[in-house]
Amino acid sequence: MKSNYTTYLLTASVSLVCLATARAVTQDELSESYDYVVVGGGTGGMALGNRLSEDPSKTVLVIEAGPVDSGEKEIMIPRYYVGANGPYMGEKFNWNASTTPQEALGGRQIVFTQGKLIGGGSALNAMVYDRGRASDYDSWSALNNPGWDFNGLLPFFKKAETFTPPPDDQVAEFGVTWNPECHGTDGPVQSSYCRYVYPQHNNFMDAMKSLGVPQPVDQSCGDTLGAYLTTHSIHPTNQSRSFGRTAWYDPSIERQNLHVLIDTQVTKLVTNQDGDDVTISGVEFASSADAKRRTVKVSKEAILSAGALRSPHLLMLSGIGEKAQLDRHGIKTVVNIPGVGQNLQDHAIGSFAMSFDQSLEKASDLEDPEFDALQGEEYYESRTGRWTDGLPASLAFIPYLNFTSDPDTVLDAMNASLAVDYLPNGTDSTVIAGYVAQVNHIIDMHRARSTAGQELMYLNGGQLFVTILLHPLSRGTVKLASAEPFDYPLVDPRYLSHPSDTKLYVDALKYDRKIIATDAMKKTSAKEIFPGADVTEDDALGAIVAGGLSTVWHPAGTCAMMPEELGGVVDSQLKVYGVKNLRVVDASVVPLIQAAHMQATVYAIAEKASYSYYGLFEIMTY
Repeated sequence: MKSNYTTYLLTASVSLVCLATARAVTQDELSESYDYVVVGGGTGGMALGNRLSEDPSKTVLVIEAGPVDSGEKEIMIPRYYVGANGPYMGEKFNWNASTTPQEALGGRQIVFTQGKLIGGGSALNAMVYDRGRASDYDSWSALNNPGWDFNGLLPFFKKAETFTPPPDDQVAEFGVTWNPECHGTDGPVQSSYCRYVYPQHNNFMDAMKSLGVPQPVDQSCGDTLGAYLTTHSIHPTNQSRSFGRTAWYDPSIERQNLHVLIDTQVTKLVTNQDGDDVTISGVEFASSADAKRRTVKVSKEAILSAGALRSPHLLMLSGIGEKAQLDRHGIKTVVNIPGVGQNLQDHAIGSFAMSFDQSLEKASDLEDPEFDALQGEEYYESRTGRWTDGLPASLAFIPYLNFTSDPDTVLDAMNASLAVDYLPNGTDSTVIAGYVAQVNHIIDMHRARSTAGQELMYLNGGQLFVTILLHPLSRGTVKLASAEPFDYPLVDPRYLSHPSDTKLYVDALKYDRKIIATDAMKKTSAKEIFPGADVTEDDALGAIVAGGLSTVWHPAGTCAMMPEELGGVVDSQLKVYGVKNLRVVDASVVPLIQAAHMQATVYAIAEKASYSYYGLFEIMTY
């Protein structure tokens, strides 16, 4: 058996490596100038590079700080992804960053995984491929961003996607439903269902139904509230990851007008100032802190797609940001934009651990080497079995007022005029104004039950509930550590700095207890292990939340798409205020984080942005 398994492993590894044979250019092969220079080849950047280079008359350069993967199983196979049971290739494809010590978490620093390779976070994430509720995106439009509501984004969600319905056996066993009108059929990113689903998914669904949580027909249509089996960015045929490299890089890299420079870090944007007019004339880069810095010219536009942590960092290194902070690091201010690096939002997570009937299928089964090897053989032979799992599949998006016992008190505690007291000292008045506007939208959505307060993930066959706080009131910052580009910025999410966030987690833990008390969950013999049934007081539960809180790495908002007077950094065309030819296209432009995972939204942002370069942005009627 072992020799056969080794043969399967070697054969499959070769096939996965063959997916990544496209060649990037070296620094010596670069042109002197490009029409468009995209900084960052991650989730949004590689999508944008692909779309811009569809016009053969335009020259495009994408600069990525990391390498191209070689089809490693840790990236391609669901069983091995970062949050599953396999090893994690952190140092090779990760920025290896951590937050600053978090005051509300007892000084803990949280590891902040950020992809450093072609495809960025889409190469390392849990592959959940979902959208927020319509109201989430409608709130973007209401923040003076016309065209960025759900209906305005839906064509671009669809354009990025090739959706494959679930197989007949999953429909029969798990009652999966979908609406083809809400999906794309010929986009670069594959969207499908994991081939293996734990049978206990039905217990979870029955439990949620007994608590009044419905099953939406299709979360992609803008109605995400309820429990369901989610789609993933998984290729339906070979059950491997579909991401920035396979979807956008591989199909485009042979284009003569597209160059991709890897293992190279952008150090700053070169600015020209003529009176009040500021333009980006070039992009400076180097392969390491000690390497010679070189510059490539920009003839039309530079686009930052370095993510919610690095895009504001590069703006500040280039003299675009809050003047007081730039002065502290000896950087000349080119454009004073106080909102750069402010408004950091993230989806933090808390856990509820359970024991259950050990005869049921569970993630820990793969700890048996013989069983794991058999599952590996099945995967390579037929792309079925337990190696097609490892991902969050059973999800529920629940309005906050549905799981709190005191709705009026909860909403009163979120009052925007009081919320500003929990912002960092010295926050600029424009950023405060934008925060107040955001909080008012959050309160309105909670009151109307038009958005989810938590995402509940039922993991590992029933060993764990994970709660994701979807609309935190806490706001953090990204600031300069120094003027040295190779020093990672100071990332301070300020988790739980607003007490309402802790209250939501406490209410969520109490709700978890209601779930395992349902008849459907009793059939699995589910029993609480952590935090422990004897922990009942809110203060004690809050302390447990603070002691174990972590993140699913969805940073957003640090170059917010809002008016300048609301602390915005880019306008609704994604153009940086005060600079003629600079845009930001990544999660940093999200003004108010959506109640969903990040990748599908970032792809839609990139698709919508690419239309602006063909003169269609202003006349769209979606």
